[in-house]
Amino acid sequence: MKKLRTLHTDVTINASKEKVWDALFTRFGEVHLYNPGIDSSHYIKGDSGNIGCERQCQLDAKTMVRERIVSAETNSKMTIDIFDGNMPMIDQMYADIELFEKNGRQTTVRITARYNTKPAFMGALMKGPMRSKFADVLIGLKYYLETGKKVSKEKYKPIKKAYKLLSPSQSFA
Repeated sequence: MKKLRTLHTDVTINASKEKVWDALFTRFGEVHLYNPGIDSSHYIKGDSGNIGCERQCQLDAKTMVRERIVSAETNSKMTIDIFDGNMPMIDQMYADIELFEKNGRQTTVRITARYNTKPAFMGALMKGPMRSKFADVLIGLKYYLETGKKVSKEKYKPIKKAYKLLSPSQSFA
C-alpha cells in the first residue's frame, strides 16, 4: 500500500451532535443538500445510515465519485472510502469525520482526509485545493443545519463570504 498524504479541516456548527450525525451518517445519500461541490447525490447500495451503504455523487456532468461508509461510532466518528470515480489524479482517498460536542448546542466537525494521487508528485500540489474543498463541505453543512436552506454551487459564494465574517461560535441563523 502506498503512503497516504493527510490533511485536516474543521468547523464549529451550532447544532447538537445528534443533528449533525443525522445529516452526515443517517442521511448519507443526501450530501447534495450541503456540499457546494456536487450537483447531485443518491444511494447506490445498502440501507441509509448503515456501515457499507454507498452513494454516488455527481460533481458535474462528466465527473462522479462513489463513496462507502466503512466504519462508524454513533454520534462520534465515521470513515468513508472514496472507492470509485473519475476524479482526475486521485488514486485512493479516505475521509474520517469526527464530531466533538462543545456545550450541548455546538459541535465541532473535523475531516481528516488521507489520499494519494497519480502521478504521486501531484499530491503535494493538490493538498491546499483539497483542504479548501473539504472546508467548503463543512461550511455548507454549517449553513444547511443552522438555516435549513439547501446549498448549491450557485448560492455558495455569498455563504462563504458570510462565514468568513462570523466568529467561530456564531451562527448563520
